[in-house]
Amino acid sequence: MIGRHSRFLSRGSRQGLQWEIACALPLLLSACRSPPPNWPPPHVGQETSFTFLLGSPPRAIDILFVIDNSPSMANKQAALAANIPKMIQILQQLPGPNGGISLPDVHIGVVSSDMGAGNAGRWLGDRGLLWGNDPSPGAIATVGGAGCGLDPGARWIEDVLKLDGSGRSQNYTGVLADVFSCMAQAVGFGGSVYPQPLQALRVAVNPQSGINEANTGFLRSKAYLFIVLISDQDDCSADPDDTKNDGLFLQVNPGDSARLRCAARGHICNGQPIPDYAPATGYTGQGFSADLGACAAKDQVDPAHPDPAYLPLIRVEDVVDSVLGAKAGRANRVLVSGIIGWPTYSDRLDARYAIGKDSAAPSPQNTLWDTLPICTAAATAASEGNGYQAYAGLRLKQFLDTLGHRDTDGNAVPNGFSICDQDFTNAMTQLGSDLIGFFHPGCVYYPLVDSNPSTLAVDPECQAVQQAYCDTNQTGCPSSGYQETPLPQCRNSQGERLDPGNPELDSVSDDNRPCWYLLYDPDPLTGCPMAFRGQTISVLRQAGHVAPPGSRLAMTCWTCPDQDPLCPGPSR
Repeated sequence: MIGRHSRFLSRGSRQGLQWEIACALPLLLSACRSPPPNWPPPHVGQETSFTFLLGSPPRAIDILFVIDNSPSMANKQAALAANIPKMIQILQQLPGPNGGISLPDVHIGVVSSDMGAGNAGRWLGDRGLLWGNDPSPGAIATVGGAGCGLDPGARWIEDVLKLDGSGRSQNYTGVLADVFSCMAQAVGFGGSVYPQPLQALRVAVNPQSGINEANTGFLRSKAYLFIVLISDQDDCSADPDDTKNDGLFLQVNPGDSARLRCAARGHICNGQPIPDYAPATGYTGQGFSADLGACAAKDQVDPAHPDPAYLPLIRVEDVVDSVLGAKAGRANRVLVSGIIGWPTYSDRLDARYAIGKDSAAPSPQNTLWDTLPICTAAATAASEGNGYQAYAGLRLKQFLDTLGHRDTDGNAVPNGFSICDQDFTNAMTQLGSDLIGFFHPGCVYYPLVDSNPSTLAVDPECQAVQQAYCDTNQTGCPSSGYQETPLPQCRNSQGERLDPGNPELDSVSDDNRPCWYLLYDPDPLTGCPMAFRGQTISVLRQAGHVAPPGSRLAMTCWTCPDQDPLCPGPSR
């Protein structure tokens, strides 16, 4: 399962480097349709999308967490750190290459969102450096002591099988989950109030001499790259030169918050820029509100001829290009997710994008025009003093959706989790499930809704598409890099769905293959012991046929949250 899951649902619908930093970073880079399923009533569950790799991929993955370290992130980092062990626990259940279970070969790194604030702040901030046991002179001491247990000078966790098979090579002491949890908080919450997670990500995966060459070696050519963004507000990535970013990082108008200065430059609603805002005068309106579904990240009108006055921020698509460039353009090796500012599942129907003055905020914040929270968790004091809340991450969401897959109608499948789901248990459990899905394909960790509870077998409501990898430079290959073919659910000779407890695969004729089927298999070596009821999705093919190299199976199913009392069927 590859981290393409739809936790972001808007209004109940299904939604699926050419820029360079002047002289600072000169080397940065430059469908098939099928009938819609009969979805159960929306109050029962939620739509969840996931992608399975087909075949046996390499057992190597580079995991990069980009963590917002602006002042409002203290409790959110703590929640993240507390739940990282859940992700690691699942990863450690992967069937080993020689029997038993073992962790895949991992590099795990953390970077902060602080890229400075132009000429008015630290030039390039933390420079996209992997945090680790930072050996730099004057480096901030990490949480929990020297380097969180990493070896001196190590900037990322390395835990891989030794070449001779005699054990594992590790560059840390202690427990892996504890080291990673410590690193997640080591970035602190004293960073810039202009978070630039997308810029930090781009710089981190494209290391350059004199800036962050210490990151070299983190990315491995044959490993998958899994990126997780964590932020409670939107991305504000821009050229660090204040003469080229329209003075964004200079407080030209003290009546606006830093967050509003970024949002007004980077967002549109109803196809138009945010009204009553100009860089020279700031916000001159009396408030603004729009349906969140009508708002999006702003793009250049003509990307071939960018207008920095219209969009002084870095294009999200340019960041996507840079990240893919770091993996030689192989989109099938890059996987993304995020825990960002977005409505929780229960709040999604009422989500509004708004500008106003937050009367509940401490002084002087309550006197500034600001974007208003898109979600708020239970009253929990945050370092900013006005509760645990977050703001619409439209640019971050576009990045996640762009690198996600598309459903059978061609819509981008949303991807990620709301940071206002204050307990990150579900998010980190699902991230672990997505990761193990690289190497143990087919596990479904959310309960599938039974569309026909009158029968003993579960009848899931899903759409499935086989995506065969192709070269986008070749004629006929879509820009997504995948040729798509809808796959039906397997049925026996009587037209019945197969029983997940006893699929009886021989009852499916060759004429009805390829098709997919659900299987309950809790065996740790062959199935999905950590999944709900051991749920596994598999593809049944004609005799002698195999999946094309680099193929994957994209699924969209109706599911229930694990603890939802309305979820049909027995629990774990």
